[in-house]
Amino acid sequence: MSVKRFAVLLLKYGLLMLALLVTAALSAVTTMRVVLTSQEVVVPSLVGKRVPEAGPLAARHRLLLRVEGRRHDPKVPADRVVAQEPPAGSTLKSQRSIRVWVSLGPRRITVPSVVGESVRGGRLSLEQAAVPVGRVVEANDASEEGTILMQHPPPGETETLGQEGASLLVSRGPFGREYLMPDLIGRKAGQALDALRLAGLKVGDVRYRVYPGVPAGVVLRQEPAAGHRVNPRTALALDVSKEGP
Repeated sequence: MSVKRFAVLLLKYGLLMLALLVTAALSAVTTMRVVLTSQEVVVPSLVGKRVPEAGPLAARHRLLLRVEGRRHDPKVPADRVVAQEPPAGSTLKSQRSIRVWVSLGPRRITVPSVVGESVRGGRLSLEQAAVPVGRVVEANDASEEGTILMQHPPPGETETLGQEGASLLVSRGPFGREYLMPDLIGRKAGQALDALRLAGLKVGDVRYRVYPGVPAGVVLRQEPAAGHRVNPRTALALDVSKEGP
């Protein structure tokens, strides 16, 4: 065999061996990658951590990090992870992503001043400012009935508005004298109404109806009934007879 032919054969065998080695190396890399990506790892806790801290922590567990969005949270400071999926302690295949949501911090709300307004007007002002009305407490006061005396939280920006919303203290008017409701049935309606109004009592509703055998202008029914305690805040109602058609 000539030297030239021997050199050609040696080159062919060398190239063949090189190709086999490259193929084996690629196969080993592919196999290792498949093995690594099929392994399950424990998901670390990322809640409360900043994204620059959460990313490397996920990488140390052979996992990726994906920020899904941002949202307000009353407890978690801004720029920290507020939630993650899957949760810490669960298992996930390596090289998969942990989805996280980042906090924008507490939502700041501007509470309007409603002290001195009526309950209806105050509720409207608060609702327009996206402040829900929670507890409403009434107390006797020299102010007109239905006037807002105090509010919590006070006017201005706040981050501490809880689920209960704003609380209001409302006047139910000054202390007034109480009376025992008299028996008005059968009395002339005009006289009964004058007597009630002179006592500072409110007659909220007077209903007129035909009642056979009873002349017009006589009290047929009363609310509350005789003997009940009433005061200036009590709404009274009377049924009064009228002439028939």
